[in-house]
This record gives sequence, C-alpha cells and structure tokens, in this order.
Amino acid sequence: MQYKGIKVNVITGFLGSGKTTLIKQLLEQVPEGERWAVLVNEFGEVGIDGELLKSGDIAIKQVPGGCLCCVSSAAFSVGLNELIKTAKPDRILIEPTGIGHPDQIVEQLSAKHYHGVLEVCGTVCLMDVRNLSDPRYLGHPAFFDQIDDADILIASKADLYSSDDELRFLQFAKQFEPAKSVIALSEHGGFYQSWLDVPRAQQHSHHDHDHDHDHDHDHDHDHDHDVVTSQPSAGVMCYQKRDLDMASIGWVADSNWFITSERFEQFLAYLSEASHFWRFKGIIRIDDVFEQINMTQTEMRRSTADEVLTSRFECVFSITDDYEKHLNTLHKILF
Repeated sequence: MQYKGIKVNVITGFLGSGKTTLIKQLLEQVPEGERWAVLVNEFGEVGIDGELLKSGDIAIKQVPGGCLCCVSSAAFSVGLNELIKTAKPDRILIEPTGIGHPDQIVEQLSAKHYHGVLEVCGTVCLMDVRNLSDPRYLGHPAFFDQIDDADILIASKADLYSSDDELRFLQFAKQFEPAKSVIALSEHGGFYQSWLDVPRAQQHSHHDHDHDHDHDHDHDHDHDHDVVTSQPSAGVMCYQKRDLDMASIGWVADSNWFITSERFEQFLAYLSEASHFWRFKGIIRIDDVFEQINMTQTEMRRSTADEVLTSRFECVFSITDDYEKHLNTLHKILF
C-alpha cells in the first residue's frame, strides 16, 4: 500500500504550557471521515502523556526516553513508521518532550524517504507568557528554541493573564523573522483547526532575545543517557533518567498501591519548595480515588481520573549536587 500526503504537525511547548490539553481538544474535533494519530516523544521512561491522550479509536504511539539535544533517530523513526502503517492516518500530531529542541524532529520528518509520504505543516508552539518573567525559563535554551522554530505561536492559559501579560506577548511575538503565520491567545486549549494547515516556513533563523544561553545540540553530539530501574516498594517500579543537566523520576504502581491524602500533601509541599523542581505530572491513587495531576512551581491542576487501574506519575528536576538526597526524601514520603 502506498502512503501519501499524510499531514503532520509538531506541537511544541515548554513544560506545563498546555500541549496535552490542546491535543485532547483537537482529537475531539477530528473531521468526519478522517483518521488522526498521535506520536508522543517523552523525555522520561514512564510514558505519561500517551495514557492521558487515549481517546476512542485514535491511534496513540509513545516513544519514551527522548533525548534533550537530539532525536533518537531509530526509536523515533520506528515509532513513526509503525504508526503510519498500522493507523493509516490522514494527519499525525507529534508531541515532543517539553524540554527538547524541535528543529531536528522537523528535519527528520522532511527527510528524503518521507517525501510524498508526509506533508509537514506548520509547527505549533504553546507558551505561558508569565514565564517570560522567570529567569529559569529565560535561561533554558529549549524554551527559546521551541518559540524560534514555530510557525504558529499561541499564548495558552490566556484566562490567567493580566492585560500587561497580553501586551507583552504581542510585542514579544512580533519580533521574529520570518514573521509567525499565526499569533494568538488561547483559553482552555482553544485552537482553530484551520491553523493546522498553515504551511511550514522554509527557513527559521535563531535570534537573540532578552536572554543569554549557550548550548550545543549538534546532530552528532554524543553523551550518556543514564537510565536506572529500581523497585522502592512492592508493586511499584521506579525509572530514573538523566540527560545533560535534567532528570526525570517516574513511578508505575499496581492497583493495590496508594498514597494517603496527608502524605500526598507532604509530597506536594516538598516539591513546591524545591528550587530544582520543574514539573510533576501523571495519574496517582490518593486514598481510594485516582487523580490526574499537573504541577509546576507556579501552577497546580487536579481532576478525578476515571477508568484507571494503575498509578503512573513522573517528576522532572534539574540535576544538582544534592539530587540523590532529594530522591531519597521523595521515596520516604511516597513509600
């Protein structure tokens, strides 16, 4: 069978920007007669977003263990090819890790062997405008690389912004060359589906903004991606991943494991005070209820998760000298 003209959109955005919410909204609006699929390339080993995105008969493919400075070509290509052959989609939405650099994913999608098979459409980047005031974001190269590479730049969570935030975003977004095809503010994952068909710009250049970062994510860059597996408690597996200066710690627990609400509040309080903490996300059983949690240093979203049998959750941290001490403290609280 020939696979031709499959539209592809890469949907980027730094940790907590709302990518999963946007993709869920888009999957609820798939045009009649079309088949869509989603490829999730996560940094951690647990695979959170693929579980959260499950929707009807939409094909979801997870490629865990994404590299921060490059694309794991073999795993990414195998996952993409499998999705093309099994789902036979009309459109594929690709969600890279929130702390990765998207330009190499787009380059891989544009490789010669995909000519005629994939039609690479505009890249979407979501951003929380409030992060433009946070030195941690301004100092992280992936934050600006994602914005630079976007054709469609969306300020998500606009319901939480002040008028000054909105003005700052519009002024910030208009400085790019080539100009963004779409600049918009969005509430609750709102997105016009027609934006997905915006063509991909031929050339994106990287510009200096009000930030200073020095990084190298050359295609041939080589470094260790340390993954450690352990079992901190009965029915629980822990997966640690280190890459450059970032780490993810993920847990998968069977249906019998739970954390009390009191201990969970201690867990959240500890994370909120940790300067090296970036994000906590997943589904976790608290007492007798499974909850979906998404937390950054500035925001917390919680909701009941239905039809779930296991806990699956993950933290992302910057690696510091006392990283192991923090990990031991987390395990003491959780288990």
